[in-house]
Amino acid sequence: MNTDKQIFLGKTPLPASFFAMPLGLGTFALAWHHTNKTFAFGDMISQTLGILAIGCWLLFLGLYLHKALYHRRHWLDELYCPVRFAFVVLIFVSGMIVGELLMIWHYEFLGKLLICLCIVLQLLYGTWRIATLWQGEEFKQQSTPPPFYLPAVASNFTSAGALSLLGLNDWAMLFFGAGLLAWLMFEPVLLQHLRTQEIPTKLRATFGIILAPAFVGVNAYITTTGQVDMVARMLIGYGILQLLFLARLFTWVLKAGVGASLWSFSFGLASMASVGIALYQHNVLSSLGVMMFVFANIALIALLILAVFRLVQGKYFGIINSST
Repeated sequence: MNTDKQIFLGKTPLPASFFAMPLGLGTFALAWHHTNKTFAFGDMISQTLGILAIGCWLLFLGLYLHKALYHRRHWLDELYCPVRFAFVVLIFVSGMIVGELLMIWHYEFLGKLLICLCIVLQLLYGTWRIATLWQGEEFKQQSTPPPFYLPAVASNFTSAGALSLLGLNDWAMLFFGAGLLAWLMFEPVLLQHLRTQEIPTKLRATFGIILAPAFVGVNAYITTTGQVDMVARMLIGYGILQLLFLARLFTWVLKAGVGASLWSFSFGLASMASVGIALYQHNVLSSLGVMMFVFANIALIALLILAVFRLVQGKYFGIINSST
């Protein structure tokens, strides 16, 4: 029987998908930071979530580097897996969020350094893996489940938001455009795959990633432009539609089991919370914004309770199998 203790003994190498947890926690921390003018306790919650996010990121980064050094076969298997390769970019995306947290906590040099480093690394990794698929040798139909959004869509939207925090709005818009057009290009391919191919049970929890593009994108757009205009409202509408679709499928997703993989929902939920705050503060569909913020935080509480429960059981970390 594999337990959490065996993870730390190196018997079950950490998958890159686990970086969804610090990514979600960090994005929620940023969302709560924006409430400091509305709630007296907003900064306290933001700092608590931020410390959890940074702690998880550093822990997982150490475990992942250990995997790369001492479990090279598992690491290379993940890099070249037609599905799991997409999760590796979460290391850099969550690193950008950590950099943003450091910026708002006035560790500006470290924050800027980490943001710039992670933007460069996500570009290099995405260029290497996505461009390789264009050669017609590695790409398979199974390569297009929801994680395929991550290297070109989520990473560029997050880069846009991070650059806008640095005051580089023109550069931010370049990345926003790259993420938006990549999303529009990949979306029909992914949805056609979901409509026509049976999804393996173990991949069902990755459906949470479907929630991310619309809300992460509109969050980056609002951060960069500073306004909730027609484009922002259109993206919010599409995000809510995707949320309704996922709500309909949620019991089907849970049949795959309850575990760490459900953190795939957290990035989209956290971005939805940020967008909800923006709606409220801009006095645009403010009641909808409040509902979005409350719903997202209830979901976060559920994820945290689940994580603690599974850790106590010693079943939070799963067995990592090689690709076939």
